[in-house]
Amino acid sequence: MTLSSLARLALAAAVATVFVSVAAVAQPFDGPDSADDGGDWDFFIGAGVSYEPEYEGSDKYETEALPGFQAVWRDRFLISPRGIGAFIVNQERLRVSASIGYGGGRKQKDSVYLTGLGDIKDGIAYNLGVQYDLGPLVATADVTKFGAGSKGTLVSVGLQSEVPFGVVTGLIIPTGQSPRDAFDERGLVLTGGISVDWADSNYNQAFFGVTPGQSAASGLSQYTAGGGAKSVNAEIGFAKALGRNWGLTGAVTYSHLLGDAADSPIVKTQDSLSATLAVGFSF
Repeated sequence: MTLSSLARLALAAAVATVFVSVAAVAQPFDGPDSADDGGDWDFFIGAGVSYEPEYEGSDKYETEALPGFQAVWRDRFLISPRGIGAFIVNQERLRVSASIGYGGGRKQKDSVYLTGLGDIKDGIAYNLGVQYDLGPLVATADVTKFGAGSKGTLVSVGLQSEVPFGVVTGLIIPTGQSPRDAFDERGLVLTGGISVDWADSNYNQAFFGVTPGQSAASGLSQYTAGGGAKSVNAEIGFAKALGRNWGLTGAVTYSHLLGDAADSPIVKTQDSLSATLAVGFSF
């Protein structure tokens, strides 16, 4: 069973941890060498590390370990420590996924810049994702509604792509096959994508606004953040098989805050970079 489609499900599920997204990218490493044993379940375990801002808008960074696990049933249902997801539609070009999980908060202790702003609670998060294959590109749209904390809505639209490194260097002549169908020939694969995030006023006010009480406690100016485009993002990464079931993946993402989010007194810089590196084993 090919798990490449579940990579997009995990990436679309905002309820998943950063690791689950990275782990999902690694899942196509099964490749032609790993024959399906006919079972209903497929499993993935792995570990990685991330380097990212302390919070969105911070100019200080932190490094975190990313252990993780996920189980997939019949290439349709996914279970991870952070939630569950399933395909509603799973056609050759069109995939629609839905998931329920937990998260979406922020801790005051995450950064000295957040002192006096209080915590944003974690809670149930509902996600609906759509992916449509456009040949060399995949168009994506994801909507996440948070049931606690900000109680806001976050929307992301973008384009993703995969290119075998041999094609870039001229060592491989494209044949029209999907890179996933010729994994043994493509070797190192470059991945990339661009996206735009939109957030409603509830989300932006929770993460970027400053209430009168927060202003008094933090010393920051009062600020009301409305809804609108929140950020633009660009990502480049790689995926590499390390044997029959092992895989290594990494990515670097650049983000630029926009609109009311960018103008918030909480924001120390509008531009940020984040990076992830993970190794995993599928069975």
